[in-house]
Amino acid sequence: MIDPGAALLSYDHACRLVRDVSGDHGLIVIGVGTAGERGFQMLYRFAEVCDRLEAHGINVIFVYPKASARHVFDAMSVRGSRYRGKTCLFLDGDGRIFRKPVQPRALCAVYLDAEMRQSGTADLTLDSETWDEQLRSFFSDVVGRRLH
Repeated sequence: MIDPGAALLSYDHACRLVRDVSGDHGLIVIGVGTAGERGFQMLYRFAEVCDRLEAHGINVIFVYPKASARHVFDAMSVRGSRYRGKTCLFLDGDGRIFRKPVQPRALCAVYLDAEMRQSGTADLTLDSETWDEQLRSFFSDVVGRRLH
């Protein structure tokens, strides 16, 4: 589902590989489809759970299609990323990270373990009233697997 060798573009125009932004115990990649939540909204909404995951050595990044640059590299989103103290908002500049593009108004969450093996996925639509709860449940499942 994910190409760990794909290059991601950060707000400072640096290219990073998926494996380079992974934590000691893996990485959760949240692919955000077009017309999805803006970068700063995702950072704010999930800041607490992302902090808990990072405390367990699992980094979380939000990856948007190149067409969504204005929703990811706007001033508010860049400030939010800087405030978190790490780069966690990216553009999929080449359109290669997801082998199948994330649908509009949808999210695709993928957990990659420390060896970059896919260990869990969740597909969510933002039109569902429970998408927030479903994503939080996915995060909890990842932590649960990590602790056991």
